[in-house]
Amino acid sequence: MLSRPPLDRIAFWGVSWYSLFIVAGVVIGIWLAGREEKRLRLPSDTAIDFAICAIPLALIGARLYYVFFRWDAFAGDLLSIFNVRGGGLAIYGGVLGGLLAARIVSRRKGIALSSILDIVAPSLVLGQAIGRWGNYFNMEAYGFRLSDPALQFFPFAVEIPVGDVWYWHMATFFYEFCWDLLVFALLMVIRLYTRKRGDVFCFYLLLYCAGRTVIEGLREDSLTFLSEFVRISQVFSALVCVAVVIVFFLRLKRKGQPLFVLALISTLLALAGCFIGEFERGAYAFLFSYAQMILLALLLCQLVLAALCLLDGRRRKVKNLVPLVIAALFSTGVLLAGIGRANVSNQLYVSWRQIACMLQMIASGMLLYPFRRQPEARAVR
Repeated sequence: MLSRPPLDRIAFWGVSWYSLFIVAGVVIGIWLAGREEKRLRLPSDTAIDFAICAIPLALIGARLYYVFFRWDAFAGDLLSIFNVRGGGLAIYGGVLGGLLAARIVSRRKGIALSSILDIVAPSLVLGQAIGRWGNYFNMEAYGFRLSDPALQFFPFAVEIPVGDVWYWHMATFFYEFCWDLLVFALLMVIRLYTRKRGDVFCFYLLLYCAGRTVIEGLREDSLTFLSEFVRISQVFSALVCVAVVIVFFLRLKRKGQPLFVLALISTLLALAGCFIGEFERGAYAFLFSYAQMILLALLLCQLVLAALCLLDGRRRKVKNLVPLVIAALFSTGVLLAGIGRANVSNQLYVSWRQIACMLQMIASGMLLYPFRRQPEARAVR
């Protein structure tokens, strides 16, 4: 029944479905941030003050980000920039606006910026999950067209009209909804084991951006630059993942250990595999063999990392081994599935390879981060 979004985007009284989901995400996010504020013993109304500042700045940032990368569509009519009801908001612009708001509130209230980011991170990703249903009603954030009848069903696919004809496309908005919910659940656990202020937000960046890197590669309405298959949000997401892993690496006391160095090398291999695959999917099919060799090298790194963890009693932990084993098993499956695919269409196969690469980035981040159980909530002002 959900395979065809309603053509009428208005819910009632001129209010759009998209607006309803955005407002719902904001309200729930403020409530959740308020609970985190109490848990971390921050000054009262920190979450409310942040929301009052962040909501307008996030909207402005989301709009400016979109306009900047779609300037050709607005250059002839500058007033159309203010027509937000016509569509055109980008989540990363909203996040940047929120970061500015967090900085303003932290200075006014004398609270560490990192503390504000930590209470906001779970709310942010939950709000993103809720907001993705606004994309459903707006019939946007969808993926490649699917011609195989076996794949034409919701929630894997959704129908999008072109004139009077409806075509099946990948329901990428729903994929991100599911991933955001998973990230939210993980953050609610991770926040109990972090060592420093700001680490919850770092894990939000690592986990959310890992999923966004893969999903963005499937979308048909992405903001692009340089060429039509270089997606801005995908490049930004992957680089943010790498940046978080590097930060965790640099914070280690013994950076020269083979285990840690190999984890960093595997992250860089994952980045290379992700984007060689994207160019392969775009126009350069001859890159398939090179991408497979990078994935094979990544698998070897994963196996060596798992072996080193098993040999090191201090690293023989579930949080280290489970992500590595999952990543290695997935890489193995993708390599086996790629046998004989050198001269066929690999549009979707590239995404499976990218999932393997991003799983390794997450595994590297988990390996390089020294989790510990927080004995009790403490003031972080």
